[in-house]
Amino acid sequence: MTTSPSAPPAAPPAAPPAAPPAARLIGHWLAGLERAGIPEEAAAVGRGCIIDTLGVALAGADADAARMAREEALNIYAAGPCTLLGGGRLCAEGAAFANTAAAHALDFDDNCYAGFVHGSAVVVPTALAAVEAAGGTGADLLTAVVAGSEAEYALAIALGNGVYEAGWWTTALFGAVGAAAAAAKAFRLDGDRAADAIAFALCGAGGLRACFGTSAKPLLAAQAAANGLRAARLAMRGGAVPHGVVEDPRGFARLVAQGRFNVTALEELGRRWHLLDPGIDTKAYPVCLSSHAAADAVRDLMVEYRLDPSDIVAVRCVVPPVVAANLTYDRPATPGEARFSLPFAVACVMLHGDLTLDHLSGPTLADPRLRAAMERVSMRSDPGWNADPDRARLAPEGADVMVETRTGKSVRRFCASARGTVARPLSMEDHTAKFLACAGRAIGPAAAQRLHRHLSAIDTLPGLDGVLDGGTD
Repeated sequence: MTTSPSAPPAAPPAAPPAAPPAARLIGHWLAGLERAGIPEEAAAVGRGCIIDTLGVALAGADADAARMAREEALNIYAAGPCTLLGGGRLCAEGAAFANTAAAHALDFDDNCYAGFVHGSAVVVPTALAAVEAAGGTGADLLTAVVAGSEAEYALAIALGNGVYEAGWWTTALFGAVGAAAAAAKAFRLDGDRAADAIAFALCGAGGLRACFGTSAKPLLAAQAAANGLRAARLAMRGGAVPHGVVEDPRGFARLVAQGRFNVTALEELGRRWHLLDPGIDTKAYPVCLSSHAAADAVRDLMVEYRLDPSDIVAVRCVVPPVVAANLTYDRPATPGEARFSLPFAVACVMLHGDLTLDHLSGPTLADPRLRAAMERVSMRSDPGWNADPDRARLAPEGADVMVETRTGKSVRRFCASARGTVARPLSMEDHTAKFLACAGRAIGPAAAQRLHRHLSAIDTLPGLDGVLDGGTD
């Protein structure tokens, strides 16, 4: 009897190929993105980001922090082809630095819940400077803005909102990536060079929420813009850059996100558009978004019940922990502190029916009526707010507001989302009115109207020279 030789042991299944490093995933997606590949719905949101950001930047160019940034930029950066808000031209890095400070100086710029960031304030001025330096078109600007926004928001989602909750100021932290991505697209870097730009920007990124209410906040955003643009310029020169900076045991994910990193968010670039989901919140008030829901609730209650400010004896606001953590100034002494004060926002709406740029002033803060109204406003953080997943998702910066009146009657309003958020978007007319009010402060009503028409048709502009001056039709 013969026996057959035994079969060789089966080979172990092949391990699935490892995902490319995060920086390379982003860089190669950037290199392949063209205007034609951006869905029109996402492009429309990107166009709105450009319009809103440049409007608030023009209004903010005269703010103290913006003037400081512009003076510093004029002192240290070389002259160049890029528009400097407030007058003059600089090299791309200098213009990105100064104009980003202007865009964020008033805290009137948009927000995104992907990372809890002010994405456009960094991305739009950086894209503008890089496209001007490259001699690009309006369509190039729109493409660079979408590229920078999507790259920043995808990385933020991959790392999770725990980064913000831990105390990192994600606008500066992730803004360097958005700026590097926008500049890499404007400079038309290939995939590996774009990855170099992202990796280099990440190596030096930072920012702490301790800056809130001070000039450091817009200046750190400006620094992120300049650093991201510089990273893209350095990438063009070559050199060794760690593409694994996110995944490295000593790297970004471990240090800022306790090791949390979901690469799927990056693999979905170009399939999921973060400009649409979670979308962009456009501010109706020039203060921290965390105060908007409470202000809206009080305004709505006063209209519905025909309340006069003198009718109100107390406003009690219950808010999620993140709102209480952001709004740390109960009795603000400066306009910067007032932007992070729930009592200020609510009292301003109580007295004036609105909260505008004109209310962020010394005389308004010194008004005894406002100080008295602020004394009637209280805020309490609800530590169990996020225990309900639906409330955490639908009302991340909501407010449960009780207004007590002199007659002993109490009225209550739960506001999950403020006006201007994705859930309650501003109308096109409101968007336009905001832009004209902001830009008109700097360049006058007629020039603001012309600029709005040009930016609304950004895809058709053959170049950007003179556009921010209002131009001619």
